[in-house]
Amino acid sequence: MKERTKKSFISIAACSCLALSLNLSAAESVKLEAIEVNSVGDNISESGIDEGFLTKNVQNGILAGKKVIDLPYQINTITKETMNHQGVTGFEEAVKYFPSAQVQMRGGTTVGRPQTRGFEGSVVGNVFWDGFYSVSTTAIPMAMFESLQIQNGIAGSLYGTQRPVGTFNYTRKRPVDNEHTIWSDYTSRSNFGLGLDSSMKFEKFGYRTVFYGSDGAKQVKGSNYQRRLASAVLEFYPTDALTLETAASYYEHNTRGFAGLFALYVKDGRIRNDLALPKAVDNKTKGLGQPYGGMKLKTTMLSAKFKYYPLEDWYFEGGFAWQRADRDIHSIVNRIKDKNGNYDTYHSGGATAAYRFDLPSGYLKAVTDFDTWGLNHDFIVQLNGYRYDQVRYKNVSTNKLVGSANINDPKIFPNTTATRGSGLYKLSESYMTNVSLLDDITINENFSLMLSASNAWMKVKSRGVGKTADPLKKTYDESGLSYGASLIYKPNQNTSFYLTYADSLLEGEQKNNLDGSVTILKPYRSKQYEIGAKTRVGELDLSAAVFKIQRPIAYQSTSSGTWGMYGEQVNHGFEFTAGGKLTNDLSVFGGVALIDPKFKNPLLKDAHDKVVNGVPKVNSNLLFDYVVPNTNKLAFSANFHYTGKMYLDDLNTRSTPSFFVTDLGVRYASKALLGKQTTIRFNVNNVFNKKYWAGMYPASADGAGTSSSVLGVANGLSLGDSRTFMLSAEIKF
Repeated sequence: MKERTKKSFISIAACSCLALSLNLSAAESVKLEAIEVNSVGDNISESGIDEGFLTKNVQNGILAGKKVIDLPYQINTITKETMNHQGVTGFEEAVKYFPSAQVQMRGGTTVGRPQTRGFEGSVVGNVFWDGFYSVSTTAIPMAMFESLQIQNGIAGSLYGTQRPVGTFNYTRKRPVDNEHTIWSDYTSRSNFGLGLDSSMKFEKFGYRTVFYGSDGAKQVKGSNYQRRLASAVLEFYPTDALTLETAASYYEHNTRGFAGLFALYVKDGRIRNDLALPKAVDNKTKGLGQPYGGMKLKTTMLSAKFKYYPLEDWYFEGGFAWQRADRDIHSIVNRIKDKNGNYDTYHSGGATAAYRFDLPSGYLKAVTDFDTWGLNHDFIVQLNGYRYDQVRYKNVSTNKLVGSANINDPKIFPNTTATRGSGLYKLSESYMTNVSLLDDITINENFSLMLSASNAWMKVKSRGVGKTADPLKKTYDESGLSYGASLIYKPNQNTSFYLTYADSLLEGEQKNNLDGSVTILKPYRSKQYEIGAKTRVGELDLSAAVFKIQRPIAYQSTSSGTWGMYGEQVNHGFEFTAGGKLTNDLSVFGGVALIDPKFKNPLLKDAHDKVVNGVPKVNSNLLFDYVVPNTNKLAFSANFHYTGKMYLDDLNTRSTPSFFVTDLGVRYASKALLGKQTTIRFNVNNVFNKKYWAGMYPASADGAGTSSSVLGVANGLSLGDSRTFMLSAEIKF
């Protein structure tokens, strides 16, 4: 009865908003002024989705400047307008709008690893900020970015060694002329934020600064969700052909009191017979987490680059960046111990894996255009690389059992004696240097050929865990080629078809075997076969692809205790995306990903041809945005998200239920209130308060349950977010 009352209230509220829209239709029409474009593409609309995605440019990297419709890859973009209207504050909230992308929830969504097409990314290699490598497993503040652009699939021939996950490209907000915005926001239960975005652009100089802070309980009573952001971009224009860009940012992301992970023990590729996954509950229930459990994340980044256009047929770009990510994680893990939802709660005093990542990186790119034997070549060469340092505690953090409870009757336990680690030391330095070549060959007005190749050099210097007195020694030194080839057919300017093959290198690993010996794994290869099509029908963009991706999987044998490459993960899939205007007033962005992820020939013989755990076979998201006719003031949005079931073990004996979540939003903009324009937004996510398991962290690559993971011999599951109310007000002046 209580749930029915809530739904009735929501329906009444929706009817009230509709009545308001009818009244506004009869009022004086005030057209919203256009938003100036600085990095995403042409004609960015107020909705952020009605201009589609195929006409956008690639923002960074070796493909920068090329139109998405002309490329043999599936590339999608979410803009700052869309993020603002939907109340998106972090990557973990933005990723749901990309049907083929997800987060592998290690310790929850905030520090999870990004993934596309059913493959997880690495800490370094798949994520870029303004073309520079970035740590993926830390909080990312979307307020400082103009857009997030995701390229699905294998991209090693473009950027060097990386997992077959593609790229996640963030583009900073850059200077524009005389644009200043102040905003405030509220998120239930009592989290308040205040932000400022200010920019000016002069003849020889421009700046863009973004500041944001929030504090207070979010959802869970007694919790705390605190963010502190300062970002600045300075640009200098010495000549018409030369631009110098510098950027600096600092971000703190502190949480405590939120629901912890729920762990299920794995044995021989299956969830233990005496355990069962309980029915999901409301994640804002107090006691699912503990007031002393949470995380303190700090990310600092500095960068400088140049862009130089000396001649009509030559362009140069390059720069250097340094990033530090500190992760002080006081995790709460609720270990399920029977089939009735009873669990033991454990508290970690601090980070048990790496506490700090230091990441200097850089790139240098040259672009030219020339003709040979009737063929036009858009030729690009890029040198890029990084050094990735892991810093850990010599005296490791401890874990303590704090109490026992039931998922339907959770409890708050007294603070524990779990201790934070001490004695920071550098465990390892990983180096990657890469040279990539790209030749985009125009054969005639209908056909083109895109060839790419890269050669990467990989080195690792490390010392034994806790052996702070030992010097760093070279333990890994390998190199190898990655390559890709695509044939593109364009029957007209608004349609393209393509065939793509890619073979990409990924750095092997150095691992300690059970007997104390060391295994050094050679680099291994991922392969991708893809057929795709893109078209623009009126003002609606459509894009689809079928693909096959395969990669070896490396893990520790539970019988011999030896690390090795045992079998493959092979994913077949289909993805479809639509974006743009359905009518003059209704826009859409979203699609569906169908993936068949299978284990092939693993050590666990019964897991052959089983579905990879933690990867849904169906994932879909559709965002609709409706502007009330004749007002240009009032708009409504509705987002529908579906994720299919996820298997919890290699033998596919247990799974999470599928879930469907609805989000609704309304916004009102006016030039008659304050400043140049005032925009008020109200959003409700998970309108019907669906209770669901959002994702998982597998114990090991093959699900066998080795002790090599953070959770040891258990798979960790995260609850989905319950109903959330968000209200914001923005003033441009």
